[in-house]
This record gives sequence, C-alpha cells and structure tokens, in this order.
Amino acid sequence: MKYDWKASAERIAATLMGETPDRVPLTYLATEDIAARISGLMIREILSNPQKLADVSLQVSEVLGGDNVSIVVTPYCGPYEGLAFAKANGKADLFVWKDYSTPFLREGKLCETEKDIENLEIPDHRKVEPWPTILEATAIVREKTGMGGLFAPSLTWSNVQMLRGSQAYIDVVENPDLLLALCEKIYASQWNYYETFCRAVEKPRQVFNCQYAFNRHMLNFEDAWKFEGQFINRFCKEAGLPLAIHNCGFEPYWVEVVERHIREGVKVVAVNGSHPLELDEWVLFRRKFPDIVISGASLYVNGEMEHGTPEEVEERVKQNIMKLAPHKRFIVCPVC
Repeated sequence: MKYDWKASAERIAATLMGETPDRVPLTYLATEDIAARISGLMIREILSNPQKLADVSLQVSEVLGGDNVSIVVTPYCGPYEGLAFAKANGKADLFVWKDYSTPFLREGKLCETEKDIENLEIPDHRKVEPWPTILEATAIVREKTGMGGLFAPSLTWSNVQMLRGSQAYIDVVENPDLLLALCEKIYASQWNYYETFCRAVEKPRQVFNCQYAFNRHMLNFEDAWKFEGQFINRFCKEAGLPLAIHNCGFEPYWVEVVERHIREGVKVVAVNGSHPLELDEWVLFRRKFPDIVISGASLYVNGEMEHGTPEEVEERVKQNIMKLAPHKRFIVCPVC
C-alpha cells in the first residue's frame, strides 16, 4: 500500500494552524543510526549519493509510520557541520566515521587555540560534502512527498562544544570575547547553510533550531542568551522566519527562553523536547502559551521507550494525548 503523505501533510498543517486534525500527529526524529539498522547499509553508503539517501529516508519514514519525513542524517547542523569545518580547514582526519552509528568530530580539536579560532575558515555548503548530497536528497524527498524540507541549524552551543570542547565553559568566564568570536564564525557558517538551503530546496517556513545552552545544568540563563540566544534571535530576524526550538537537555529554561525571544521580537511557533518529564509541567506550559505547538513533552526515549514494556509506553503516550491534545497544537514525538 502506497504511503499517504498527503494525509500526513494535512494532519501536520491542521495541528500547526490550531485546527482539529483527523487524529493526533506522530513524528520521529529519525537519524542515521536508525537508518543503518532498518536499511542494513553502512552510513557512508547511505550518504554515497543523493538518490540513495532520499530512498533510504523514505524507506525509514514508511517503516516507522509517522507523519513526517526527513533526511536520515542527524537532523540538525551537528556532526556533518563538524565534518564541513574539518574539511574547510584541511583537518578531515579529525572526523571519526562509524559504520552503523552517528559519526563525530573529535571534540575541541579543531579550535584548541586562539589562533585556531582566528584562522577558522567557514565551509561553503554548496561545495563541501556531505552537504550537497544532503540538500539534493532533501529536494528529491520534498518533490516526491511535499514534505521533508526541515531547516535545522544549530546556533550555537552544540557547535561551540564540538569545535572548542570543554574549554568553552572556561571561556565563558575567562575569555568571553574569544568565545563570542567563535560564535560569530558559527553564525556565518549557519547563514551560508541557510542561503544554500534556500537555493537547493526552498525558503523554509521556520527555523527549527537546536538550542542546547538553555539548560540549568549547562549555563545560567544570561550566559546562555549571550552565547546562543542572541544569535538565533538575530538569525530569525535577518531571515524573517519564526522559531521552533528543539532542546533535549535535562533542565531546560522553556518559559524563560520563549518569553525572551518574544520580548526580543521573534515569534516562537513550536517547542520540541522531552524534559521536564513531569507531564503537569507541560500542562502549565500549554496554559501559558496556548498558540505554541508542543512536540514531545515527557516522551523520553531513554525512559519508558527504552526500559519500559509496550504497555507502559502505550500508557505514557495515552496520558500525553489526554492531557495535551484537547488543547490542540500537540504532536506526539519521542525525544532523547
């Protein structure tokens, strides 16, 4: 039976608009390790050409049975942004490939010194692989399904940690100007990614940003805003796009960060995360922000999803739907 992507697109659209869909949408953030397990292919084989990447992405989406389809590489400007930076700076050997799990850049090795940051070259996403392959595959999936155009930059902290490593936390206190200089280079790279995305796929409808600094176990709120928040806020304004926030940390500043972005002139349209795990906290968030789509909300892949029984997972999802779906703008989405 052919998968009905049109019905899924209509279901998602109704939810985003605050209308009543035919059922609560279900989405997954499918990644390359999941794709490798389902397809039986090694990750570099999946990324070998745009058509193969598109075909595997569609296969995985259909197997999972959700209402979204996206390219099955880590769905944000993370590891492959690290690879692009490494290639642009002649240090591709710092990138570690894995056959069936997510590859990574050796943390902190590319920007060990102040001179490394000063001389850091910005990758051209039109030319540096795997970005041309990823974006062409995105366009193929978009053409076939009408979906899949997820634009997910990572401004800025996940890239800061990847490039600078744990030294970044010391820089927050001892060398903030150097850290801000690195954030500006990350911003320039993400803007290049945005311009390339617009040419290769389409102008996105929103920015789905991975904001990792905004967790109490990471940084205090003002430092998180200084080294991450202000950059995504500026990005949204310059691109003229609303913001959807992904945060898979354990102690997120959800209310504070949403209020700050709104106060600073950026419209927040969605939040995506698992924590807090206490469902009533999400009920309070819904009351405070009735027009923001909630995707996830205590559906933690390392909780019931990993350690529970099928019955426990079903009960958790049922509770989420009962408490959040009646208020509309809710999407079931397991999140790490």
